[in-house]
Amino acid sequence: MKMVGITPCYRITLENGSYGVETYINADSKIQITFEDGNTLIGYIECVEYGTYSDENDTLVIRGENGELYILLENRIKDIEELHE
Repeated sequence: MKMVGITPCYRITLENGSYGVETYINADSKIQITFEDGNTLIGYIECVEYGTYSDENDTLVIRGENGELYILLENRIKDIEELHE
């Protein structure tokens, strides 16, 4: 067997009541984030700051399609998906 590629990615864990699911998003992928209030943001992950303790939120820095940076807290995000163009 030989290595044919390495792709950096983020592991995303989504939970809904009694079950959860994990998905992987490539680090350079265009994403769509849906917030608890139904609003959406499309852009790219610039960086992630992980909470130090389990009860702390992870923080995402997203570069929107308009070029602006957005700092997002994990607990405000309802869904995140990779967009394939």
